[in-house]
Amino acid sequence: MARARGAARERLAGTPWSLNSTVPGSWLRGRQLRLDRATTAALDRALERGGITMRGYDRVLRIAWSIADLEGADRPGTEELGQALYLRTG
Repeated sequence: MARARGAARERLAGTPWSLNSTVPGSWLRGRQLRLDRATTAALDRALERGGITMRGYDRVLRIAWSIADLEGADRPGTEELGQALYLRTG
């Protein structure tokens, strides 16, 4: 857990945030941390179909980044986003 928090703190250095849970969704979707379309395809479909709201989309991104940090990955992939989406929509 401490390693994951350290990874988030390092990635977010120079920003006002140090935890994934506090990063605004607009910043996660922005240039700095934007994930490629292939990675976010399932999440994008859920949004288009009304399965989640934009607020939910951002929450899934935060969770996916946290999962990636816990796994020691540099950034979330399709598996982490899938896990996060499942946790969100159950």
